[in-house]
Amino acid sequence: MQRVHRHLLKIKNFGLIAVATFLCSCQVNAVVTLDVAQSGAGLVTVNLIADSEVVAAAPNLADDLRFDDATAAGWVIARPNKTADGGLQVSLKHTFDNAEQAGVLLNQLSGEFGPFKQMSLSRTGKDTDSTFKLDGILQVDGGLNAFADSQMLKTIGGAPFADNVQQAGLDLGKAMTIDFVATLPGVIERTTGIDTANTVTWRVPLDGSEQSVLTTSRNTAVRATVARLVAGLFKYLLFAWLALMAVVVARVIYRRRGASRTPSE
Repeated sequence: MQRVHRHLLKIKNFGLIAVATFLCSCQVNAVVTLDVAQSGAGLVTVNLIADSEVVAAAPNLADDLRFDDATAAGWVIARPNKTADGGLQVSLKHTFDNAEQAGVLLNQLSGEFGPFKQMSLSRTGKDTDSTFKLDGILQVDGGLNAFADSQMLKTIGGAPFADNVQQAGLDLGKAMTIDFVATLPGVIERTTGIDTANTVTWRVPLDGSEQSVLTTSRNTAVRATVARLVAGLFKYLLFAWLALMAVVVARVIYRRRGASRTPSE
């Protein structure tokens, strides 16, 4: 997991290096999406976009990215491609079979300093009436440490690099955004994010503060429940019909046998 984490954070770090070294108006946007189906299976998607100024400042950015670790961990990579405005976009996707696996994948996207901490997804109840609970913390509390592993920090100078960022007047909150979007089955009962038709969105704080993602949704599969009731009723009616037909057939046979008998004299 740690190897995947380092790889994913290096992708972001290239954009940050370009921002700090060249233009403070450059921006890197990251969107992590969690899509959960009624069964608890689903998909985690990471979408990273560096704007045209980042690409202009670091023209070899696409060639410098490496995906071996992520691919080995089961992530499906959409190779870097240019956006309409000349930026660069990279997407990674990974499916999961149950709620527990979803939490594991989300935690793969983070490290000691964030941005995803103690993430978990659980599913309780029956297939036709289940409750989903998403929990965890969004926090970046290590500054640049959250966007590079120790080896990367050592390579770029660690604290001196942070000093350069500060001297440049760079606000990481303006140079980069990280959004977390979760779509859960059913109706959202409570959440700490912005709820729009069972899709909840959070903006990850980059100033060291914490943002809880505690959210619960209840999924009542009305169609499935009705279908089961109808199926049960249909079976009952079919059984009753067969029983009735058996009685009718028995009466017909009995009457025919009675009519065919010769009256005794």
